[in-house]
Amino acid sequence: MGMIARTRCLCVFTLVAVAGLARPAGAQQRPDVVEGVVRSNGVRVPYAVVQFGSNMQFTDDSGAFRVPNVPPGGYRLYIRQVGFRPFDTTVVKRAGSALVVPVAMEPLVIELAAITVEVPRSCTTPGPPDSVISPQLAAVFDQLRLNAERYAFLADSYPFHLRMSRTFADYDEGGRVVWSSADTVRLSSQRLRYRPGQVIYMGTGAQHDLGKVLRMPTLADFADSTFQANHCFYYAGTADSDSGRTVLFDYVPTDAMLYPDVEGRVALDARSFEIRYATFHLTRVDRAMPGLESTSSTIRFAEVFPNIIVPMHADQLLVPEPRADVRTPIARSTETWQLLDVHFDRTLPSSRSPGP
Repeated sequence: MGMIARTRCLCVFTLVAVAGLARPAGAQQRPDVVEGVVRSNGVRVPYAVVQFGSNMQFTDDSGAFRVPNVPPGGYRLYIRQVGFRPFDTTVVKRAGSALVVPVAMEPLVIELAAITVEVPRSCTTPGPPDSVISPQLAAVFDQLRLNAERYAFLADSYPFHLRMSRTFADYDEGGRVVWSSADTVRLSSQRLRYRPGQVIYMGTGAQHDLGKVLRMPTLADFADSTFQANHCFYYAGTADSDSGRTVLFDYVPTDAMLYPDVEGRVALDARSFEIRYATFHLTRVDRAMPGLESTSSTIRFAEVFPNIIVPMHADQLLVPEPRADVRTPIARSTETWQLLDVHFDRTLPSSRSPGP
């Protein structure tokens, strides 16, 4: 059987592991504390990102936050959550008394019909959409970026390990399986940073052999200024699926990119603006992996806790160039990842957890 060089996706899936924030019931309020509850139309908003001065944290599962050891003075309070307008204000902490801040967030409303659908074209001016030229388009992109920022914050600040099942298979031209394998792996929240022209590197493949490995970007890369500066983003309209209506963004690398990189599509829920899936296609495949015609990956996300979105499933497809010099040519190779369980180093913020 003719074999092809294997390029496997080392996807870095990010889940959540964060420390408790709320103080126990009946505990005495300290005078150096700033705290509050995030609500929208009277409903509490769990796991919003709260930035108070240099402190950054999540609200707990009841929407509460608490910042201890705050000296007197003026501070900026900035709170963001996917699907809501940012809450941005300045507060003054006075000596000798705690500060309780009521927070009311407004749901985000974007006129999608007012945004022009674009076909990905030559990318000569990479970067995010201009908020002056197209404010509605920039607002949608900001939700994609916010999804990515939350993902990066979780991955970098709260380590965890997860267990994934992997299934590999090669198919011939008749669609028959000519080789297959399966295993289970444990991954940490550590992720590789995006670097232009460095999506291919030497690593361990499916059969634990050293070779070229394709590193597809993760959601966190969409918040990376380097990734943004090397890609153009186009609004691709909306689409209906089993999970509801989605908002689509296409992205392509800059024309100045002379090395293999990625292009693809991202889908956000049209109501909540939470990410649903992302696709990645390798460009300039002939330079990256001789003998390979194309490769692509799709990562699907799901909510495992309120407002906590994680990757749950991934598929990769590799199509080799046709070969007439082998007895059983491989028409395509597939790889499937499925989340089985996760081990948290720390627990999620909970209203039942003791505070600092």
